[in-house]
Amino acid sequence: MIDSIYSAVFWGTVFGIFNGAVSRYALKKTLHRSDKAFYSVFAAGFFWRLIFLIGAIWLLRDKKYIILLPFAGTLIFTQFIFEAVPLKKNGSKGHT
Repeated sequence: MIDSIYSAVFWGTVFGIFNGAVSRYALKKTLHRSDKAFYSVFAAGFFWRLIFLIGAIWLLRDKKYIILLPFAGTLIFTQFIFEAVPLKKNGSKGHT
């Protein structure tokens, strides 16, 4: 499945979009609720993304580093874009 740098970047982007969209949806649902609800979803999403990254790297443990690094980099970057933009745009209104 992931056997070249290009496929690693592609699949990292795909999984990053999926994780980012799920996290963005969960954060948008709790953005205007209480701080306790918002921060619990934020922390759970953080741990979910970390566990997902560790699991994906573990499944690719037999691959070369030249494949692991682009996969992990694009996964993290894509997730960050999906989550940071809505939080920066809407998050400072109620949760400071």
